[in-house]
Amino acid sequence: MDYCTILCKKSYPLKKTSKHIIALFTLLFFLNGSYLPGQTQPLTKTDSLRQQIRTSKGIDKVNSLIELSILFWNTHPDSAIYYSELALQEAKKDGSNDALGDAYNALGNAWSFKGQPEKALELYLKSKEYREKTENYEKIGNSYNNIGILHRNQKRYNQAIASYLQASEYYEKAGKYRQQANSYRQVAKIYNDISDKNKALEFAFKSLAVINANNLSDMKASVYNLIGLLHRDLKNIELAEKFYKLAFDEWSRSNDLSGLSTAYNNLGIICDDKGDLQRSLEYYNKSLEIAKKLADSSAMATAYNNIGYLYARINEPDKAIESYQKSIEISKKIGQTDDYFNTLNNIAAVYLRINRLDDAQKTLSLALKEISKVKDLAYKQETYQLLSELNARKGDYHQAYLFKSKELAYADTLYTQQRISSIAEMQTRYDTEAKEKEIQLLKKDVELKELQYQKQKSVQQVLVSLTLLMLVIIIGTILILHINSNKNRQLAEKNKELNEINEKLKLSEKNLSELNATKDKLFSIIAHDLKNPFNALIGFSDILERNYSYLTDNEKKEYIAVISESSQNLYRLLDNLLQWTRAQTGSITYMPERFRIEPLIKQEIQHLNASAEKKKISITVDSDLNQMVFADKNSIATVIRNLVSNAIKFTDVGGKIEITVKLSEENPKMAEVIVKDSGVGIDPEDLPRLFMIDGSFSTRGTANESGTGLGLLLCHDFVTKNNGRIWVNSTKGSGSAFHFTIPLA
Repeated sequence: MDYCTILCKKSYPLKKTSKHIIALFTLLFFLNGSYLPGQTQPLTKTDSLRQQIRTSKGIDKVNSLIELSILFWNTHPDSAIYYSELALQEAKKDGSNDALGDAYNALGNAWSFKGQPEKALELYLKSKEYREKTENYEKIGNSYNNIGILHRNQKRYNQAIASYLQASEYYEKAGKYRQQANSYRQVAKIYNDISDKNKALEFAFKSLAVINANNLSDMKASVYNLIGLLHRDLKNIELAEKFYKLAFDEWSRSNDLSGLSTAYNNLGIICDDKGDLQRSLEYYNKSLEIAKKLADSSAMATAYNNIGYLYARINEPDKAIESYQKSIEISKKIGQTDDYFNTLNNIAAVYLRINRLDDAQKTLSLALKEISKVKDLAYKQETYQLLSELNARKGDYHQAYLFKSKELAYADTLYTQQRISSIAEMQTRYDTEAKEKEIQLLKKDVELKELQYQKQKSVQQVLVSLTLLMLVIIIGTILILHINSNKNRQLAEKNKELNEINEKLKLSEKNLSELNATKDKLFSIIAHDLKNPFNALIGFSDILERNYSYLTDNEKKEYIAVISESSQNLYRLLDNLLQWTRAQTGSITYMPERFRIEPLIKQEIQHLNASAEKKKISITVDSDLNQMVFADKNSIATVIRNLVSNAIKFTDVGGKIEITVKLSEENPKMAEVIVKDSGVGIDPEDLPRLFMIDGSFSTRGTANESGTGLGLLLCHDFVTKNNGRIWVNSTKGSGSAFHFTIPLA
């Protein structure tokens, strides 16, 4: 018996409730009996196996001991280890590789259930070693699968991926396509864990291809559901809905009620994303009906929470609170503390919205009693945010300030965790890609050595033939020349492939260098630029709080202005950082459309008028372009906003900014936008570094405005994504002119 498949409850993606369904192993038989002296009377199955052990020998006795060990996996791991060790002793007496491989695998299973993963890994590797001697491809695949499970549980993702891919190769050789499809699906889930959604989709579709090719219809629904989830994470809402519906159809065909409950919940989320709240509510209610039939408390709590969330959004607070209360009762009953706590927050938010402050106070008091048991920091942050808002509305500003401080502390902790997690995911992706390159190189090296060996063997055979058969010297010579020619040609091809791999490795090294520069830039911003606005905010707000009664109105206005400016700078920094990070990780979906560029420019200028008026800078727009452009509107708006903001930043008081829109002189199929200022200009030595990640820099504006150096990197990335180019002409002391092009519609 190999432990290579985990049976688990289906998960329900949520709106406001986080569910983590724990993978469970099902027992073949529930035991109430004894396995060692001093324990209670065993059941018939145990007696039967013991009888077989007494009367059998060799591989049959090994198998009976392994089967007996399996019965104790979940109830008494020590007993499972005891019988697995007896199986190993019998396997050593038997001496066959098959028996030894199975016994070591069974002992690895027992230690895994005991909670000793490193010991289990050592035994699985030993099992694989013996199974490779038997060339039983299915069992070798099972060993690699077990190794993959352990690596994934220990968050060693690149080793887990490598093990699952090895398992898939052996399952394919053995014709075990169900296990092969499952291996690919596990790889997809790991890539999802490390936020490489595109790679996850690649392996999910590989799994689906194996399923379709071998008519494994009962596996389709789960893979369709996984693909839908990945598309939703990538904001491909239409594709997510398509695959969720395919999963729904498969579960309907097989009358899988648990699957249908999952499908209705997922479709409800998609309708919510699309703004079709009424249809979303219908799907959640259908999910709830099935959950009730199945008596699935966790799914019922989820459905009630989601229904309450929708009622709150369509402004039906009484119905929202009623659904939330039902969700709370179930979550509390089944001991789901985080879900219970989250729903309390949802109820308090509804009470605050309808101004029932006393009810909100009672609800949040209940939440505070449970807050020490809650694991999700985001839920705690939300509780303190609601408490701060409640006390502010009740006029207790001191208490509101204290709760706001706790909320910000949790926000800072969450942000730091997300950054650390993001960097760890980037490192894991690098390790995984490097491992894949190494495996490819090793495979080519093995093939090359095999060809060399075959060549040597061929020459030896010919020489032996020559000594025995002098009459066939001419034929032998021709045969040698022919064989050598073929082998040399093959060696040349392999050398060519190795050269191509080396070139790819050089390109990979360059990409890794850029990735390190990206990481260093992130650290620089987090360590320095992000801290400064917070220092200003905390410092001046602290002065206001402590000395409010002693400050003049002008001083108060001055400090408030500094706090406002720091908040705006912080917002711009976080906005640029977020967009740049999303651009680097490929999570921005570009959706080109036809639009007029001039209204977009004026719209962005309107957002920046306050900054321009503060420095008495005039901004003019001159457009002679009558045609529409074809690009992603949001990213082009970001480019315009950053260029105009930079122009304001580096232009002196009383200066001017001219924005020109025209047909490109270089390419009549492109529109050209020029943002020209009368500012301080740029040093010639700095011009080549403006759009480079490893050379980006930030300087203070004419009014000492701060920056991060990310704005121009964003502009370069977004313009390039829209099939245009960006450049700058500047003279120190005479201003700068930033040009960029985008395609005409």
